[in-house]
Amino acid sequence: MRVTRSLSNNSFYFFLLIPAFAVWGFWQTYFVQIIRPISSLDHVHGLAMFGWCFMLIAQSFLIRKNKRDLHRAIGKLSYVLVPVIAISTIMLANFQLNARGLTLEGKYVLMLQLTILIQFVVFYSLAIKNRKRPDVHARYMVCTALPLLDPIFARVLMFNFLGAEYASNAQLYTFALTDLILVALVAWDWKSSNRKDVFLPMLFVLVALQLPMFFGVMTPAWESFSGWYMQLPLSQGL
Repeated sequence: MRVTRSLSNNSFYFFLLIPAFAVWGFWQTYFVQIIRPISSLDHVHGLAMFGWCFMLIAQSFLIRKNKRDLHRAIGKLSYVLVPVIAISTIMLANFQLNARGLTLEGKYVLMLQLTILIQFVVFYSLAIKNRKRPDVHARYMVCTALPLLDPIFARVLMFNFLGAEYASNAQLYTFALTDLILVALVAWDWKSSNRKDVFLPMLFVLVALQLPMFFGVMTPAWESFSGWYMQLPLSQGL
């Protein structure tokens, strides 16, 4: 339990950084555009994702202060927040695919959005399944922050560090960052408590979900799926 408390204490600082970098990453594409017409889906999705960030911060802070009853009470908000995140992501993916059309970019972004959503839902579902085992639950909750890193840092890199000719490399860097953080967690957990039950298998899950991004977009199966997905009446009029 001492190791788990150390994880909760240190994850508080990690969680604090995420919304700060999110503002930086989405500054040009969302915050400076906020006074202009923006899809209501963007607002709902953005608020839900920031809500998740602040919930992670609050939950880790409450564990630091040993406020477990309040921690559990706030945790129940996730039963509403996570469906909002999932539904808004599915609808926003449809909206943006219709805006881009069945171009390479459109199909690629669709796969990325759905891949990140699957990662998040898998990690969250396992966290809730193990909610009565605090040591396991805390580790899965840390994992739920990892899918947030790609959309944030891809924008930070593209708008601030990579020229247009290198923008396509952003995905490699963001996936590498996410994987390296999880590798570090695997090594820390293995060394400090000889545990391989959460972070190690989640590393394999993460990599397995990332790999299709590099070869699946051009396949006929994804072309067919993208066409079907674009026709779904999920975002008309928004």
